[in-house]
Amino acid sequence: MAETEKEEKLGELVHFSGCRAENGWKLCFQYEDKDKSLAQRAGWVPCAPCVCKDYVEKTIEGVLKRIKELVK
Repeated sequence: MAETEKEEKLGELVHFSGCRAENGWKLCFQYEDKDKSLAQRAGWVPCAPCVCKDYVEKTIEGVLKRIKELVK
């Protein structure tokens, strides 16, 4: 299974950020959790209702490629 297919199962992309790291660039992608927990179904929303995925890219070209892949 391709990585983008795994991201599709996480839910809708709601936020991403990037920052310079010692070994390249750190990218953080947050997805809306489409599988609601029992607490969410009962009306109580936990403080972190998102699923996060982090990546490290070595070059700015890699950063742009990853963003284009995930923000279609």
